Amino acid sequence: MNGFIAYFAQRSFLARIITTMVLLVGAASLSTLKLQELPDIAFEEVEITTQYPGATAQDVEVNITNLIEKEIKSVEGIRKFTSQSSDGLSAISIEMDESANTAKVLRDIQQAVDRVNGLPKDVTNPPLVVQRGTASFEVLTFGVSHQGDYNALQSYARQLEKTLKSVSGVGTISMTGFNEREFWIEIDPIKVSRYKLTFDEIIYAVNNRNLSLSGGMVESWNSDQKIVTMTQVKSIDELAQTVIKVLPTGGLIRLADIAEVVDTFEKASQEGVINGKSAILFSITKGSNADIIATIDNIKTLIENEKTRIGDTFTFSYGLNLADDMSDKFSIVSTNGGIGLILVLAVLSIILKRQIAFWVSVSIPFCVLGVMAILPILGMNLDSITLAALLLVIGIIVDDSVIVAESIYQEKESGKSALEAAVIGTQKVIKPIIASLTTTALVFIPMFFIPGTMGKAIVVIPITVIVALLFSLAECTYTLPAHLANSLNKTEVKSKTSDYFQSITSAYTNLLTWCLQFKKSILVAAVIMLAIGVGLVTNLKLDIFPSESAKYIEVYTEVKPGTPLNKVREAHALLEKTITALPKTELTSYELTYSSPVSTGLIVLTNFESRDRTADAIIKDLNNKLENVKELSFVKLSVDAGGPPPGEPVEVRVMNGTQQERNDAVSLVTGWLNTQQGLDKVTHNEALKDPQLQIIPQYEWLARYNLTVADLASTLRIAFEGDTVTSTWLGDQEINLRVILNEDYRTIERLSTTKIYTSDGVKVPLSRLAKVANLEAPRLIQHYNGDREVTITAQITDETLSSVALSETMLTELQSQLPSQVTIEIGGEAENTNETMSGFVVAFPAAIIGIYFVLAIMFNSLLQPLLIMAVIPFAVIAALMALFVHMQPISLFALIGVLGMTGVVVNNSLVLINRINELLCEGKDTLIAVMEASASRLRPILLTSLTTVVGLLPLAYGLGGTDVYMGPMSLTLGYGLLFSLPVVLIVIPCLYLTFFNRKVTVTD
Repeated sequence: MNGFIAYFAQRSFLARIITTMVLLVGAASLSTLKLQELPDIAFEEVEITTQYPGATAQDVEVNITNLIEKEIKSVEGIRKFTSQSSDGLSAISIEMDESANTAKVLRDIQQAVDRVNGLPKDVTNPPLVVQRGTASFEVLTFGVSHQGDYNALQSYARQLEKTLKSVSGVGTISMTGFNEREFWIEIDPIKVSRYKLTFDEIIYAVNNRNLSLSGGMVESWNSDQKIVTMTQVKSIDELAQTVIKVLPTGGLIRLADIAEVVDTFEKASQEGVINGKSAILFSITKGSNADIIATIDNIKTLIENEKTRIGDTFTFSYGLNLADDMSDKFSIVSTNGGIGLILVLAVLSIILKRQIAFWVSVSIPFCVLGVMAILPILGMNLDSITLAALLLVIGIIVDDSVIVAESIYQEKESGKSALEAAVIGTQKVIKPIIASLTTTALVFIPMFFIPGTMGKAIVVIPITVIVALLFSLAECTYTLPAHLANSLNKTEVKSKTSDYFQSITSAYTNLLTWCLQFKKSILVAAVIMLAIGVGLVTNLKLDIFPSESAKYIEVYTEVKPGTPLNKVREAHALLEKTITALPKTELTSYELTYSSPVSTGLIVLTNFESRDRTADAIIKDLNNKLENVKELSFVKLSVDAGGPPPGEPVEVRVMNGTQQERNDAVSLVTGWLNTQQGLDKVTHNEALKDPQLQIIPQYEWLARYNLTVADLASTLRIAFEGDTVTSTWLGDQEINLRVILNEDYRTIERLSTTKIYTSDGVKVPLSRLAKVANLEAPRLIQHYNGDREVTITAQITDETLSSVALSETMLTELQSQLPSQVTIEIGGEAENTNETMSGFVVAFPAAIIGIYFVLAIMFNSLLQPLLIMAVIPFAVIAALMALFVHMQPISLFALIGVLGMTGVVVNNSLVLINRINELLCEGKDTLIAVMEASASRLRPILLTSLTTVVGLLPLAYGLGGTDVYMGPMSLTLGYGLLFSLPVVLIVIPCLYLTFFNRKVTVTD
């Protein structure tokens, strides 16, 4: 190692070439790196969705969900699975075991789904199996509005969708409020009766009219020609002329004689609204490796071209736009990074020479751009979490560069030549720097093993940090000494440090002398302060993704079940008015998807620094104004704080037992939650009931008419929901042909008189074959690992409440009151928090043990590593106290900041202890060695800490913009370093003198 240091220190030109190359390659890599909100990761989660139009939740559960779950249970490598059966949709979510072969489990799941038999014939599309990933998150939403008829809007939206799919970077496109075109055959039952026809005869005739078949090849002497029978329907006029039956007299009964054929659209189940305008809403995801900003810019360019082409015929409104978020993040990083860099230069220039300050500052772009050059090789892109990791590592980079530069500067001050100073100065500190970088890497390596979705998302942090550390080691070892050797060779350095820093050193020496005289009292005082700090930080709330600077509010509402879709927006009139009334300094846009009885939406706020209120304060204000809206039976507004979905703040799963036992347990839990202060919107998935008309067959009468329950159900489905009997193509547009009763006969009043046709054409009224009963059934049915479950949720309105603590209290108090067969489990935010924190609970001790053994090897001692690491608890408490003082919760990125800070403070302590040991080896007394080492290491310790702190505080306080990830991380890292200074400079020397008041032999 020493030979390498000397070799490069003599070749400043080579060092500058290496530095320039790294900077240029890194800058060039910026053009190839894709900008994303989150890293490209595929979660160990699989979703299976099955469409069953017109079916109730109970029908979907019995005929689809249960069948698929039965097959899934045979697949190995599944950790758990849940399902939701709702009107017309079965959605099953599977979480795979992280230790299993993901590709094999996914393949086995697909094969299990393919084995399912007995799905209803109305399920025309097979179950869709998709692995979830960050690429499935939407990045842009916008709406297209039109003042004219829906036909023009639908036609334009369809063409626009096709155009958008060709845009570079676009992944998937989904539309809300878009209804497919259909040909409706509205049957008049009186006319059908007059001609003695049945529904089956009509469907058979339509199917035979709409065919496209090849008839083989006709050969001749000159050529071969293919035979094609094309009878596909091209218009409703063609369809209306379909022959149903030939009368004995030779007359023809055509479809037009017994039905009205209409060119229309499928029944609307949703209505989109954006910024107060009815619209078809477009939701767009990007491709897995696409640049989020470039993709959205391409889409915006297309829309601007469309505006120019079509004029004011259609209007466009934007909703969610993650490109703005990413631009803001880069602006925040660049602005705060620029401010921080200027402050770092200022601090370095004050204490060191300007040439040294410049080359130390170059280490920041050297390492950052070096990481940028490596990211594409590792298959990574630039996202918000990687940016946070780069910010985190900047402090460590500066720390190592300052130590090397200061050591070289000291050697130069002692009278050595520039080259000798560069070589000897670097050699003196290279071992502690390698140990420091190793311990820092050890802090982050356990993050590879944090489980769950959060662990997947933050795995880029240790990768980024370790790459940056390797560049930092290369820079400190090879290029920085060469730069400084060349720079210092051209200038003279005073033999003594400047007067102002000499006075600081003198004052510190006097203070340390006094402290060492009363070292035991100092240590007792330090322990007391540590205990007080521990007591204070135990009151901190744990919130993985804090919502203080969040800008998205999710909307969930319920209207009275059975409310027609055309009345749903009327019920939300006050909600829209209240949202629109938000000041322009707070509201960017809003979008709502209306359906009956549940509607959802998203409110996009301005950036946090542009408004006076937090998202939580705005929600509280909106809730107060919407408290007495009679038309809305339930309104829930919740903050989307970014990151992977954490689940509901309070979520309880009630499982097993009988239906009555589950109901009793649900009542018990909801009752308990309603009595707790700080909770609101307590509900459960079966609270919302759908009014239903249950058909109870009279089996004796069915038998007399030679009918089955299937005949009954099929006829009723055709009559009221309609049956898609076939489809035709007009160009590239598929149009379904739906057979349904005339609108006049699709009413509740007509239900009992609806005619059921026997095989020989006899008409039997429904009232004779079945009874009709009114009932209410759950709109949403959930399963957990195949068993029926009820999920209870609540929102937290009191910021001091912790979802984890609340859930634990509830389990303790209610466990003994539950029915014996019923099980309750905690889910949602508390479950995800516990899963993530369990990883940290393992990661942090593992990192500490790793640091200890590295230090033990370096110092050839089992006790001195404990002395060096004594700074860690003080620094950790100091970092958490920063959160306490700023009234912020413990968040995921605040904890990551604490991890990063641990490596830096260990470095400061390590360099000090290493210098004390060197002086002891020179034969000096322990007290003198402690005093001289502390005085000599004062400047590098102050420099490393102050440069890191001033570089981070602009971001911690959002001087150039606030970020939900990087703000808390900067706060804990910066203040942890700042308040660990007294520990390193005072407490550590006192500890050393107390426990090692003798000469220490260090093996080289």
